[in-house]
Amino acid sequence: MTEHTPRLSIQQQMYTRERRGIFRTTEGYDTIAKSGGLDPAFVKKTLHPLCVYDSPAELTASGEKNSSAYPEAMHLLHLEQGETVIGRSVFREADFTGLRSTFFTHHYVIPAGYPTDPEQDYRSWLSALFEDSYSLENAAELNELSRLPLAAPAARKSARGLLKELGIEEKEFKALLHAVMISLGSKKKVYMALPVPISQLADRAKQLLAVLYSCLPYAYRKTLGFLTYAKEPASRKGIHLTFVESGSLRGGDREIEKEFVFDLPNGRIMNVDMEGLDQPYLNAAWSHLDDSDALERFFRFADVMLKDMDADKALAVATYHELWVLHDAAEGNEGLLDQHLIPVLTSALQYLGTPNALDTKMELSDLLLSRFDLEYDKVTQGEIPDETTLSIFMNYYGLVGKLIENKLVGYLVYAISNANNKGDQEAAASLYSRIERDPALGKAFFHKIIAGPRFAESLFFPYLQSTLKSVPLRNIIPTIVIWGDAYPKVYEYDQVYSIVIDLVHEKLSRERYALGAVNALFEQTNQLAAGAGQGAQSLGRKLEREVYQTILKRIEPERLTRSELMQAKFLSDSRKMQRWNHELIDSNQSATARIIHVLFQWLIVRDPNEEVWDSLSAQELARVQSIGRGILAEGLKETDFSELVTAFLGGSQFDMVDYDGLIDFLHHQCPLKETIYRFFLWSETNPYFTGGRGLIAAYRAAIIRYFKDYDPAALRSRENWKHFFDQSGDKLLAVLKQAQSEVSSPLSRLFRRNRKGTLILSIVGLGIILVVSGILLSSGGKGSADPEKAELPETSSTPTPDPTIEPGVIEEPEMIVSIEQVGAEEGQPASTAVKFLFKDAAACSGFAPKSLKIQAPLSDAVTYSELELMPSCAGAPSSTTGGANLPAGSNDTPPASDELDEAVSTSNPDSPVSSDGGGATGAPADTGADEAYPYHVSISLGKQVDIPVSSTIWVDDSEVALVVK
Repeated sequence: MTEHTPRLSIQQQMYTRERRGIFRTTEGYDTIAKSGGLDPAFVKKTLHPLCVYDSPAELTASGEKNSSAYPEAMHLLHLEQGETVIGRSVFREADFTGLRSTFFTHHYVIPAGYPTDPEQDYRSWLSALFEDSYSLENAAELNELSRLPLAAPAARKSARGLLKELGIEEKEFKALLHAVMISLGSKKKVYMALPVPISQLADRAKQLLAVLYSCLPYAYRKTLGFLTYAKEPASRKGIHLTFVESGSLRGGDREIEKEFVFDLPNGRIMNVDMEGLDQPYLNAAWSHLDDSDALERFFRFADVMLKDMDADKALAVATYHELWVLHDAAEGNEGLLDQHLIPVLTSALQYLGTPNALDTKMELSDLLLSRFDLEYDKVTQGEIPDETTLSIFMNYYGLVGKLIENKLVGYLVYAISNANNKGDQEAAASLYSRIERDPALGKAFFHKIIAGPRFAESLFFPYLQSTLKSVPLRNIIPTIVIWGDAYPKVYEYDQVYSIVIDLVHEKLSRERYALGAVNALFEQTNQLAAGAGQGAQSLGRKLEREVYQTILKRIEPERLTRSELMQAKFLSDSRKMQRWNHELIDSNQSATARIIHVLFQWLIVRDPNEEVWDSLSAQELARVQSIGRGILAEGLKETDFSELVTAFLGGSQFDMVDYDGLIDFLHHQCPLKETIYRFFLWSETNPYFTGGRGLIAAYRAAIIRYFKDYDPAALRSRENWKHFFDQSGDKLLAVLKQAQSEVSSPLSRLFRRNRKGTLILSIVGLGIILVVSGILLSSGGKGSADPEKAELPETSSTPTPDPTIEPGVIEEPEMIVSIEQVGAEEGQPASTAVKFLFKDAAACSGFAPKSLKIQAPLSDAVTYSELELMPSCAGAPSSTTGGANLPAGSNDTPPASDELDEAVSTSNPDSPVSSDGGGATGAPADTGADEAYPYHVSISLGKQVDIPVSSTIWVDDSEVALVVK
């Protein structure tokens, strides 16, 4: 309001049309006088927009000149900064020129901080005395006032009499009061037309405002803004209630379509819920229209209750409905309270939740105490309180604490007992749940019901049993420990043991991994057994014994898994196990105890002493081994080999291994064959498998049977030899060689049986090749450019002798191999063929390889599949021209006789010949060779391939290796 320090004086401002003003030097509308405390900017921005007057349409149309016929436009509004502006605009028939009409506005500005009296202020505002004119000859600065000038008080009318004159009945008044209260808490406006002459509108509006103010609580009185006359309805900031000229509230006007409209001359009220007006405060306001003292008592009560509450609550209509019921009950009239008990008592707790409320709002606290006494009487007579009522008094307990603690505990004892007696378990559970949520109340309640056997039997143990049923098995004993720590007397009741053990039995039957669950229980009973009180220790020992016997009754050892056994750590406590087993009476339980103990020591501890095994009968021993085999089959590892052997031990001294059974187990249970190979390597150092000079005969036979029956290809794999078999010692290697021999292919055995003859024939073949090569070189010359004549690779002229060949004995091989280059012909490109020659027609006919793999030195191997076989096994000798190697039906001329086959040696990778580089050399392709090897199979590689010296050829994945020498 001012640019200097705040003032507590009332400021004035006058505004009209004059020759000059404070803010303009020419004629026109302007402020012509103001108090010195008013800031010019405030005057122009805030007050000038309020200086307005529109003549009524009715008077304008009639050409009325008399100023007294025009209604004054008094307005009041409360600014956001805290100032209150009271002003009045009046019609003047002539301005300073005497030629035109004008209006004159006079404002009072009451500063923020000015002393207020909410009970009386509105009377002063409505009785403010205003000036009708002001001469420029007077000073431009108006006095600052210490109080608001008031007009002589008018005779007070009865509120009901006034309303009757205006045609306002109970429903219309409640609707108006309700609309005004809502408007103050929202953005909606109230527009009202009165059924009075236009000249009386302002006076009647102020009289009605006085009635409304008398029915408004203090927060609304401090907020309400009004205008006693406006030509048309228009929204103005800070103005909530506007009285308008009759006839201006037209239907369909968008300005008012969502606002509260009271067009009394036309009997029309809009946008007010006329059916929702039967509310406590609205009814009270109507009932006490002429009893201002009763209403003022309520307003003072409400003002106290709303202290330190949220400001929005003070402008909520529902607040005053609640407060009226509380106020009425506090004055001894509880009829309304009974009708609205729950919402009103709930709201009372909100008012008591503010700081120091118990001291300043004692009426509410006393009211709640009196209602609690009534509710207590009801439960003593067998009633069950509803959850909402209980919640109210529980929350009240949270405010007042010890003041009602004992009585509230008694109230709850009665309430739960009533629910139990009537079989209403849902209500009982709800009451217990509410108690659990309040630690302080829960402590007081459970201390009371646990202290004596009567309440413990009827109230505590049913609750405890229900609670334990809802928790998982692993939490049962910890829950008991919590109760026992809080209330040690719990351990003195035998019911605790009965409840816990029954639930353990029930929940164990549903556990998938019973041993793990039991182990967790034993860890928890240790807490009890180590407890400070004798009761806890006794309960812990009882539970341990009962749980152990229970698991022995229920467990099926055949269904145990390795992971479950690993969880049964309690089996490692030999002292406890001995004590528990000594207490067993049932022979089946004793047998089960021995079995699971041996399984744990054998498969988990991995250190079973002889005494453990000696405790078993022959039948139990067989059962343990069978169970152990099942457990080991879950995922056999190298670290399990020792335990696996134990599973197949037998004999009177328990020192004989069932080798065949062991090998069959490995075959059927190991998804990876590598595990079996590792077992063979491991067994070579184990005394159960080795004798004086080698492996035990029965074990040797079992290994050989394994490779013959289950894994014949293993010994033909270079990878297996590299990663496993080459790591074996002499004892195992001898068995592997024997097994390899027995599982070899017919072709490999053919080579192996004729190694001496193959070597001699290879030497002869190499000699022939050298002779033929010399002839070719001498006849063709070194510089021959004929592309169809391929150069032959060099061959070794000095093969390494096989020490197993007896001197003077020559044995020819059953098959020789040659490589021939086929020249390009018309329509046929040059190509390379591998030719296999046989003595025996049956061997030739049975030779049908699926793949060849050729590896040149220092190069990667190349594999040829989908081979084109060209056999000649029908009995006709091979032609020396090599024409038999041509495709069937070919008319091409056979190659010249000097295009000879290249001899290569054959060797098995596991034979001495292969390891030292020796081998059998293929015979030269002359007539003698053709006569000795009349049958052959040629395999075309489809293109010309350079196969240098020392290249290696495999037939069908390592079955035979051929080395070009």
